[in-house]
Amino acid sequence: MALTALFAVLIGFAGCRGNLFSKPAFSEGRKLGGKDVSAQVLNEGHDAYTHYCYACHGIAGDGNGPSAPGMRPPPRDFRTGMFKFGGVPVGELPHDQDLDLIVRRGLGGTPMLPWDMSDRERGAIIQYIKTFSERWKEETPGDRILATDDPWKGKEAEAIEVGKRIYHLSGVENDADGNPKYFLVGCSSCHPSYIAIEERVALSQKFTGAPPAALAELADMYRPSLKASEYQVGSHTLQILPIDFTFHPVKNGTELSELYRTIAAGIAGAAMPAWKGVLNEESLWALTHYVKSLIHLRGTKQAIVLRNTMMNQTVPPAPPSEAAAAEKTP
Repeated sequence: MALTALFAVLIGFAGCRGNLFSKPAFSEGRKLGGKDVSAQVLNEGHDAYTHYCYACHGIAGDGNGPSAPGMRPPPRDFRTGMFKFGGVPVGELPHDQDLDLIVRRGLGGTPMLPWDMSDRERGAIIQYIKTFSERWKEETPGDRILATDDPWKGKEAEAIEVGKRIYHLSGVENDADGNPKYFLVGCSSCHPSYIAIEERVALSQKFTGAPPAALAELADMYRPSLKASEYQVGSHTLQILPIDFTFHPVKNGTELSELYRTIAAGIAGAAMPAWKGVLNEESLWALTHYVKSLIHLRGTKQAIVLRNTMMNQTVPPAPPSEAAAAEKTP
């Protein structure tokens, strides 16, 4: 994948030398995302974009540059104004500093590599790509979702255990007085499960008062499952594979604060919803700590052992229902 990206860069260097991909210069500025952008900045952005970006993202910003067919995931189509990692509520426009971070740092495990360019070039490119979508003319960026204070500081081991339940179970976990304490959102319905079936059954029974539904289907939860997205490649809807945190690179940062933002804001256009406002802060941070604990396993022998153990389980028989048990009673 790195060679493909390098090839794209070389094409970009060659293409920008001639007039093949030139377009009329901007003669006046525009208001984009609620901010006035000068014609000079847009023209600088056009030139820098042609130099660095068009080979993947296309001269029209449609994600269909000459190197795009060999790239997975495919390059972003800027015409939609949709960005997976915007750090804002799903579907809203991102702020410049978050777009800048993506260009500067890249996206792990994808052809989008870190770009070593000047702050001026990067800033101009960010303004220029806004010209591809009408949304930037009509809308302003959403409210940035930033990491709050971590309520689990000093109690990280407890946070991981709570996060494990939030990740694997579905339902509501009540406190000692019977009041809702944690909403259990079942991340493992898309991402892989990382606990044994027997442990999952025991946790569900203990914290929700009932065993998991469809016990026989639990064995299928040790692989990520393809999910339809809102992204198109030509006439085809792109399917997205939720990552296995113990094996796949995390695209948008692995620090606790970065993971919190991704979980809280969701991933636009994908099946990953925004959990801010659905989960309380204690739950969001517990889930963040648990995901971080899984990422620590990536690249280790422990991750391989865990996967093999989980994949080779025998599904225990489902417990008889009360009705079935009553029929057998003499």
